Amino acid sequence: MHRSLALLLALGLASGAAHAQERDWALDASDQEAYLIFGVSDTDDVGVSLWCRTRKDMVNLYVPRPTVELEQLGRRKVPLTVKAGEETATFAGKIDLNRGYPSSSVEVEMPVDNPLLKALEKADRFSVKIGDQEVVFPLYNADVTTLLGLCRKG
Repeated sequence: MHRSLALLLALGLASGAAHAQERDWALDASDQEAYLIFGVSDTDDVGVSLWCRTRKDMVNLYVPRPTVELEQLGRRKVPLTVKAGEETATFAGKIDLNRGYPSSSVEVEMPVDNPLLKALEKADRFSVKIGDQEVVFPLYNADVTTLLGLCRKG
């Protein structure tokens, strides 16, 4: 019995690791909005995303987090620190709770010419820290330059 449980747990962990490895960057744009998403195509698995309303000069950083974790904070905003290359910026992240669902989010908005976004164009990874949780995301194949071009006014 214990062997079967251990085998199932090992298989579950292995499939979870394989599932996480499928995440990749995808750029999706329309006349009104543009999204650069790090996730698994055709699923709800999103690790992080950058998005904007086209030609509005603003970019949003969207970070999914467990609802329970964000509920425990008991507030509407939380410090969110992003590091890319030599650039570090801390924002007041807006918490969007999806009560009854496992995942909620923290989101920040910044001008398209923010030095952090320029650093994302050159970096090979960036980190996001909310509370004591820090997650590092690779930037290989992330078309940040095209996204920023779609977000700029002119």
